[in-house]
Amino acid sequence: MSADTLVTFPELQASDGTGLRALVCVAICTCDRHGSLRDTLTSLLCQSAGTGFQVIVADNGRDPAGHVVEEFRGRLDLVYERVPEPGLTAVRNRSLFLARSSGARFVACIDDDEIADRDWLRCHVEEAERFGADIQTGFVEPRYLGDPPDWIVSGEFFVVDMDIATTANLLLRVAVLPDNEAEWFSPAYAVTGGEDHEFLNRLARGGARMRFARTARVIDMLPAERLTLRFILRRGLRDGVYFGLWARQEHASLVRRTGVCLRKAGAKLGYALNHLFWSPCAPWRARKAGMDLATALGIAIGLAGVRVRFYGHAVAGTP
Repeated sequence: MSADTLVTFPELQASDGTGLRALVCVAICTCDRHGSLRDTLTSLLCQSAGTGFQVIVADNGRDPAGHVVEEFRGRLDLVYERVPEPGLTAVRNRSLFLARSSGARFVACIDDDEIADRDWLRCHVEEAERFGADIQTGFVEPRYLGDPPDWIVSGEFFVVDMDIATTANLLLRVAVLPDNEAEWFSPAYAVTGGEDHEFLNRLARGGARMRFARTARVIDMLPAERLTLRFILRRGLRDGVYFGLWARQEHASLVRRTGVCLRKAGAKLGYALNHLFWSPCAPWRARKAGMDLATALGIAIGLAGVRVRFYGHAVAGTP
């Protein structure tokens, strides 16, 4: 398909018979990644999907990405909106609101540093309809921009755990969204991350059907600045802070939340010791140990109620 071709697919008749609506809204939350956002939108031009889809770009970066979106106006069915609040929660919730308001049956989430396989949407929708999935995650393939260190590849630091539901490659049935928007992505995790994992698992506990679609693939583009020990340790710390904060939100009892965190931190310390023991045979294990230790530290920080900013720019009056 030519990049200059308008992407058009058959659409669904609205339930009231008054007009047409897209089957899927593709939601992209973006924050100051103009180059990779352009690549993401370009990949959507080539979708083989047999369904209509609209693309929502919700932007809360310091530098607006509107000029990037305008490059695709007329070739994609686009909605672009600036979101003033920094962090992850506000921009994700706004994209859900816009998707639900459009009348779409599904919202498909892709990150602004990912590239969709040409069959991504088609595979997602076909499998969700076939198996009745409400929450469906897909395969995320890491692709290194440059030569990664050997330990990054050997340790599989960017191989995504398919048992963990995130918005990195997601198809969500709009009907399972709670009526109350306050029950969507929680602002408790706006700057720490983990808001997607918490929300999707909360939906699953409430009865939403969750599955994994291996054929629905995206490519995660990994720049050189992520292929460092510093980034890996920061990611481990972030995961720990999220878990500690989650325990505080989930368990009112101090004894209960402390016990949950001690067990998790203890497991991470055990993993770290195991990695250190075997690290002379496999140097990547020393980095895994560091990541596990950072996670244990993060759990203590989160349990104490400290919110470390990992996402979003600070605004006046906020830490």
